[in-house]
Amino acid sequence: MTSAELWAAWRLWMLVAAVIILIAAGLLITIWLTARSIVAHATRALKAAEAIRNNTQAIWQLQSTNEMAEEIRDTVRDIETKAKKLVDALQGQTAAGGSRR
Repeated sequence: MTSAELWAAWRLWMLVAAVIILIAAGLLITIWLTARSIVAHATRALKAAEAIRNNTQAIWQLQSTNEMAEEIRDTVRDIETKAKKLVDALQGQTAAGGSRR
């Protein structure tokens, strides 16, 4: 092989290596830009999820409110039942002439 052929082969392989390096660099840049895009989308999604959580807090508090309202309703019904028994007892006593004045 002559030195001219050797230099031609060397230039060809250097060109091939340069093309491979450029392709690899392009792929790395594409991966880097895609990763940045993913981070940006993930950040927006996280902010949206936090906003949804903040907006739905009232729904979870409504469950607690409903439970408390049921407890109050049950207490009121118990008081009403006892008050009716008391009224019935007092009316029975009045009807029987047990009124003291």
